[in-house]
Amino acid sequence: MAAQEKTRVCLIAVDGSKHSNYALDWFIKHVHKENDRTILITCVDHSTAFAYGNVSMVPGNPDAITMAYKKEEQKAKDLLHKLEEVVVKHGVVAETLKVVGDAGEAIVRRAAEYEADLIVTGCRGLGQIRRTMMGSVSDYIIHHSHTPVLVCRHD
Repeated sequence: MAAQEKTRVCLIAVDGSKHSNYALDWFIKHVHKENDRTILITCVDHSTAFAYGNVSMVPGNPDAITMAYKKEEQKAKDLLHKLEEVVVKHGVVAETLKVVGDAGEAIVRRAAEYEADLIVTGCRGLGQIRRTMMGSVSDYIIHHSHTPVLVCRHD
């Protein structure tokens, strides 16, 4: 009697960029197995609503923050819905997950919570100086996750 194969939990970080779309496509073509539990995760970082010069900073417009939050939330919901349709076309069943906060931290935290076996992420290919100054989601994940990470770099 053959032992039943353990279900792998694969967390795919998506943000709608060509880099994350490439990583998702690469995962489907080269890594995905029928028994996988695939989770598409996207992150909404509301801190951008408080950026200097943002419309929400303008005095006398208290609804602007609420509108900016709702817009970001809807954008994430639309993205996950669109990508869920894409994976279904490839015969992949996927769950979707929207998290809030810093993307790198949120993805690493959720990977630990879900006891993920793999995190898949795209990479924009920032140079060393830009990555040091701005940070990088994939760089953060690589250095802070206890889960194996597959970084797909799109040329």
